[in-house]
Amino acid sequence: EEYIICIADVSGKGISAALLMANFQATIRTLFKYQRFELPFIMEELNKKVMKSANGEKFITFFLAHYNAHTRKLKYVNAGHNHPVLWHGKKATLLKDGCIGLGMLDELPYVNIGRVDLLPNTTFVLYTDGVVELENEKGEQFGLDRLIKNVQSYSPLAMEDMNNIILSKLDDWRGNLNFVDDTAILSCKFF
Repeated sequence: EEYIICIADVSGKGISAALLMANFQATIRTLFKYQRFELPFIMEELNKKVMKSANGEKFITFFLAHYNAHTRKLKYVNAGHNHPVLWHGKKATLLKDGCIGLGMLDELPYVNIGRVDLLPNTTFVLYTDGVVELENEKGEQFGLDRLIKNVQSYSPLAMEDMNNIILSKLDDWRGNLNFVDDTAILSCKFF
């Protein structure tokens, strides 16, 4: 069994950002229909597409992973996105390897592939910047450390329950303030 796991966030707001993201999703689906799993190729193609669509006015941060359940190997590229968290035992690993955000430059100067062997009972959490940058009424950000502590506390639960608890903690954190940015969490457990 092989799995593709990804999360993306477009800079800016409004209709142009929404259209760019819709276009981006369609491109990803097309690339995977042809079973092209070479990560550098995918990133370069996506970068060209974003450059063409956005004319350098917007960019997309993107995290893409390819997991092989037989070998337990996860290959990934992080294109300027918030670092996903792998939690195993008492240790958090941040997935940082990759390249710059898509649509920033005509050519990606480099694409580094990250590789991780996933041990049984690993929790994998992907999120957008709206989670860690959410401010409370004192102007303090929720932050990555607080997110990791919540993953540590609630990762034994079903992922949906853990996500719901984290989202309710974010609600408590912001108090009477509104969410100012997209707030998305995607979690999976590898048994």
